[in-house]
Amino acid sequence: DMRMSAGEGNEEFSPASVTSQGGMGFTAADICNEFDEFELQRILKMYGDEPRAKRIARSIVEHRPLSTTGHLIEAVAAVTPERAKSKRMGRTASLARVFQSLRIVVNQEDRVLEKALLEMSPALIRPGGHLVVLSYHSMEDRAAKRAIRDGTIKAQKRRVREERDMYGNYIGIPRPWKSIGKRIKAREEEVAVNGRARSATLRVGERQVSSEKNDI
Repeated sequence: DMRMSAGEGNEEFSPASVTSQGGMGFTAADICNEFDEFELQRILKMYGDEPRAKRIARSIVEHRPLSTTGHLIEAVAAVTPERAKSKRMGRTASLARVFQSLRIVVNQEDRVLEKALLEMSPALIRPGGHLVVLSYHSMEDRAAKRAIRDGTIKAQKRRVREERDMYGNYIGIPRPWKSIGKRIKAREEEVAVNGRARSATLRVGERQVSSEKNDI
């Protein structure tokens, strides 16, 4: 479990505060104390889907310097209610998203994910084989969806009309994957046994024959 508990408020805000495994060479403390407000907001929005990203980013800047996780918790608490009608809008959920965002940046998890989806998977899976991706937060699921659908994890502009034959089959530029079915979410029975399953999303792609010689 790479997630950090937000309950350890006296933990030193150092590389150990948010797990660092061969990351960028900076820590969560560096991000909170040195990045500007706009960049903090972007990180919280992109990697945490945090609805209060702007407020929290501003609060982090205003509470500097932050030397412990407790300081970060105080900065987030200053602009988030302890409880809300929706659990997603409560303080605990916001703290989880903030720590998640910091961990992703420190560990370069987005780059690792991109390499796994765009380089390793197509190289390892033969045509007809299946790629099964189980993601636990929106950034991972968004990347998996785009990789399977478009062959990239970058956001695409409105796609041009796809080339299809008279039967509706795609005949445009070869894609590495064909999406199999829709995304799958855990059933209530599964969530009752394992609460973490609530955020899990499963997607499946079938490896297609490309123009590469090693696929023929």
